[in-house]
Amino acid sequence: MKIGLLSVGTEILLGDTVNTNLAKLGSELYNSGNTLTHEVTVSDIDEEIIAGFAYLYNLCDVVITCGGLGPTEDDITREVIAEYLNIELELDEAHVEFMKKRWQARGLMMPETNIKQALLPKNSTKLTNTQGTAPGSLIEVESKKIFILPGPPREFIPLVQDELIPRLMKESSDKVKNYQFILFYNQAESSLAQEINKFKPEAIDIAYLASKGIIKLRYDKNTITNDQEESFLQNLRDIFTDDIIAYENIDISKILLNLLLEKELTLSFVESVTGGELSARLTKNPGSSKVLKGSSIVYTNEAKKLLLENDINLKNWPQVTEVLSERAIQDYASDLNLTILGEAGPISSSKYGIGEIFITISNNDKLVSTTHKLNGNREEIIQRAVNKALWELIKFVKNLY
Repeated sequence: MKIGLLSVGTEILLGDTVNTNLAKLGSELYNSGNTLTHEVTVSDIDEEIIAGFAYLYNLCDVVITCGGLGPTEDDITREVIAEYLNIELELDEAHVEFMKKRWQARGLMMPETNIKQALLPKNSTKLTNTQGTAPGSLIEVESKKIFILPGPPREFIPLVQDELIPRLMKESSDKVKNYQFILFYNQAESSLAQEINKFKPEAIDIAYLASKGIIKLRYDKNTITNDQEESFLQNLRDIFTDDIIAYENIDISKILLNLLLEKELTLSFVESVTGGELSARLTKNPGSSKVLKGSSIVYTNEAKKLLLENDINLKNWPQVTEVLSERAIQDYASDLNLTILGEAGPISSSKYGIGEIFITISNNDKLVSTTHKLNGNREEIIQRAVNKALWELIKFVKNLY
């Protein structure tokens, strides 16, 4: 079954809004045994909506739209698609009354412009929106299903979960994919793929996703036999043992947290270049309070001096990371500390180059300092630095505990 998403919204194309609906829909479909095969984003212009919809309609068995169901003049998705399919729109009087009552409950009078949200394609199935006033619609025509859904994620996602997924699961005859994941660090995507090509099973459905220093390998178990999979995994273990983060689709911060919980170790951070991103990444995971005792963000020399008793050269960043780490592990009484300094750019504020990162990890008995050269723009360098710090901590713990 081919499934396409039409995202309607000029704000997406301008970069004002991140299309989180795309990622969430892909995840929900995958978890239900389906796959999103196409996606098109268009502006709030009728010609563009028609072109995007026609493209997906001709290719896909299921077309899902998000956006353009609001009460303003640029919300025209339902009207445009109905016209393209030569389907009349009918006013749902019951929905008009429903909307009026919602406005009255807030002590307000519903604007006349909201009435357009109650216009539904004739003979379509109304999909209840529990989080907003714009209902979804399901049009079934020429053996195709067209789901017209609102754009705000808090409305779109519940409709996907409650209405779209159950309907697709009833009718899908596709063989469910059984994806497995392996996460790598310290590998370049092209060289990793080149090495794996030497021993991978011929029929394996395999893909690579590179993100900020981490390579995610995905393969479908249903495309190979059990013996082929075992041989494949053994080869990976033999060749890449030191660079494999996990054998599951999991964030590296969660891997570190699980490791620290298992070893019953506590942690503290001193961050400069990452500006709190490292701490934030770890604390997104439930249970992090059992591990992270505290974090200091020392973005300026004045802030660094507050943690430094000795008169050291603040221009010597490798030395500064070591002194800060030793001080912080005492201040926070943590088992481990990681301190990270560096240059993210776009203009260097020191003698060090853009992307040059200094990391020190200490545990009262041992101190390990490393220097790294990371590529990318400012945001990419910061995120790569976060991943690098998490990876260095994982290695430190595995080697010593």
